Amino acid sequence: MTDSLTKDWIKNASDDKAVKNGCRFDMDRATHICEFFEEELVLYEGEFAGQPFRLMDWQKEFLMRCFGWVRFSKDWNREVRRFRKSSLWVPKKNGKSPLAAGVGLYLLSADGEEGQKVYSVAKDGKQAKIVHTHAMEMVRRSPNLRESCTINKSTGRILYEPTTSWYDLLSGDNIEGQEGLNGSSITDEKHVVTRRLAKVLEYMGASRAEPMDFGVSTYGNNPDSYGKQDCDYGKAVERGDIDDESFLHLSYELPEGMSFEDAGKPEVWAQCNPSYGITIKETEMAAAYKRASRSLVDQNNFLMYRTNKWNTSESPWLRYDDWKKNGEDWKLEDFYGDPVWLALDLSKTRDMSSMVLVFRKETEEEPTFYQFPYFWLPETYAETNADKVDFLGWAKEGYLEIIPGDTIKQSYIKNKMQWINENFQVQTMSFDKTYAFDLINEYCEPELNWDCVEFGQSMRTYAGPTENYEAMLVEDRLKHNNHPILNWQAGHVQVKTNDRGDKMPTKPKRDDVKKIDGIVSGIMALNGAYHSEVPVRLGECYEDDNFDWIS
Repeated sequence: MTDSLTKDWIKNASDDKAVKNGCRFDMDRATHICEFFEEELVLYEGEFAGQPFRLMDWQKEFLMRCFGWVRFSKDWNREVRRFRKSSLWVPKKNGKSPLAAGVGLYLLSADGEEGQKVYSVAKDGKQAKIVHTHAMEMVRRSPNLRESCTINKSTGRILYEPTTSWYDLLSGDNIEGQEGLNGSSITDEKHVVTRRLAKVLEYMGASRAEPMDFGVSTYGNNPDSYGKQDCDYGKAVERGDIDDESFLHLSYELPEGMSFEDAGKPEVWAQCNPSYGITIKETEMAAAYKRASRSLVDQNNFLMYRTNKWNTSESPWLRYDDWKKNGEDWKLEDFYGDPVWLALDLSKTRDMSSMVLVFRKETEEEPTFYQFPYFWLPETYAETNADKVDFLGWAKEGYLEIIPGDTIKQSYIKNKMQWINENFQVQTMSFDKTYAFDLINEYCEPELNWDCVEFGQSMRTYAGPTENYEAMLVEDRLKHNNHPILNWQAGHVQVKTNDRGDKMPTKPKRDDVKKIDGIVSGIMALNGAYHSEVPVRLGECYEDDNFDWIS
């Protein structure tokens, strides 16, 4: 039976699942950190400098959620904090830095752990000092903390003498040899944290009962970053799509689908900025919005910094809403035995190779198409660029096949082709001959007896199929099963156009690590499925299920 207090603090699907797993809400723990803030901490800059840290309602609720939820631990034979990691995403000027510094000081001096080690973390030392400076100045202004803490003037380390605990700095430019860190972290601007630094932080508290990885950030302009991945993961946990009761996510952002014009309304400013009316004034926001109207760059920066909208910095071809609405929960096994149209975009060394399967389902009105991708990448390239894109994570989860060495070895692709040939009725294989010519001539046609069609890599060839790919998405007739690599590529693929408005897919400029081969293969495969006659089963009118297929 869930107690009434805990019921009141169930805010999302993740909380609901956590309660079913035995978690509960402890009001004493929740109020303890709030009392620490308001009784011990003094702000040091801005219009509230010199005043006690009076938590705004949204800050108080977030801290209470973060520190108030508990679960029983068999390892420690007592109740411990439920949340080991929390991520707070808010636009600039909402007071995230002093809030983060206060959490660091709480972990250092009031959380009750002997020998605690806390780190102010950021991509570089300059960024890390922002939160850490707040912490040091709060110590200097608090009578109790000033008496019990010593600040090393040269390193910035804050030593809390009663428990021999300390609060230090850690940044992406000083993490050499830091794999064995043990403690809690306060991370500022997670949107620019590298995967290398994130890896150091991941297991920092593994040997402690109640570690805390507390992160604050605005949104950024790199949708392929670790920060964006962390944000998306948090949202999935919040919705209940991923089971991770130890992760707390909270984001304030511009509602999906809103434009720059929508973001000029005071009610939208209040929705995106929880500190609106206190640390953020309406007149200041109005002036910032007016200045941002001068150019598209300024508009994008306003949306990113002041309303928390991820800025892609480039202009993607496919609308996010169109792509998202076509994502459905289906499996490849649902199409066993069905006709399939294939397309292959084969690389040699530094690029990703892909093969996309497209299935066609007839309806009373228009057919619907289903695309499923396979991806391969050389091991050397995957490891070299693992800090930029999570290739190794995708491989671990089975979405990407890593090929040992520096090059794409066709034997891996042949194995997948053989499996496809055994489980589906292959209609055509479209291909770019640049690297695939030998594979087609020596294996696909003579060994598998596939009908292979060269797809010319020109604007003239791509114009119609590219337009059709987009149209099928808009019409909600080109489904995908939210494969993470295909989603990633759909988010940044661009098009180049000619004077007639014809389109052809292209990679983003100045960013070689962003691949689009899955979308390219999808365009080719859809073209085959869309223009082919519907396969007919021989003997379909009979009760015997042993059919052959013809077109």
